[in-house]
Amino acid sequence: MNNLHSNMMTKAALGAASIAAFLVLAGCASPPNNDRTELREAGDGFPALSGNWYDGGQFVDPENILRIRESQTKDQVRQLIGNPHYAEGFFGVREWSYVFNLYTGNGNEYITCQYQVHYDDNMALESTRWRDAQCPALLMPIEVEEIAAEPREEKLTLSGDVLFDFDSDTLTLEGRRALERVSSMVLSAYSSPDVLIVGYTDRFGDEQYNLNLSQARAEAVGNYLVAQGMERRDLTLLGRGEADPIVDCPGQVATTSVKACLRPNRRVEVIVTSN
Repeated sequence: MNNLHSNMMTKAALGAASIAAFLVLAGCASPPNNDRTELREAGDGFPALSGNWYDGGQFVDPENILRIRESQTKDQVRQLIGNPHYAEGFFGVREWSYVFNLYTGNGNEYITCQYQVHYDDNMALESTRWRDAQCPALLMPIEVEEIAAEPREEKLTLSGDVLFDFDSDTLTLEGRRALERVSSMVLSAYSSPDVLIVGYTDRFGDEQYNLNLSQARAEAVGNYLVAQGMERRDLTLLGRGEADPIVDCPGQVATTSVKACLRPNRRVEVIVTSN
């Protein structure tokens, strides 16, 4: 593992071939789409964009969307992302529709996204979905690095904070969507890959506990990728705990600012090698 990290090269541009090219095609960045006709037409179970309460959509804190979880009540959903944006009613309604504007990270550029929340018979959150694949990609970006050109080897890094809740090895809603993108990327770019999945934590907490948690998270990621069509025999799952930190942040107390600084260390890496 240490030898692998010592051989890492410069980050590949998102427009490069193989996985990076797929990432761009999947839509991790996009020009403003306020006039995109496909979002203005009703279809796929989504209402017409023009029928919402807000002209052009509503800006929302992405962190609030990332906190959406199964089993939440309507009140809890409302506290996070507000009331639905269409005249759907509030009592006995099992589907809420929203129109959000999400910044792309390129200045003031944003895209308009349609989002739905579905409730079960008990009015607890059952599932969510996006109309445009570019939208969840903005919430859960995947960093791509090229390690070697021959044989081809690439590393995909995902934020552990978004994949999992604190102190949990259960994948979140948006975390699962991100892994669906990872599976599509790998399956489209490699015919018979070797895939190493490595979980990491930050330096706070008991060392053995962090090692166990990182292993459990690597296994959760591996299990979900298998469910998306990847071969179990191609996967190696490894927990590294607090090893191989990306950043070194001062402070011996886990304050909010120190934990935020250490966020890059809490990650899951998917290292794909052409076999």
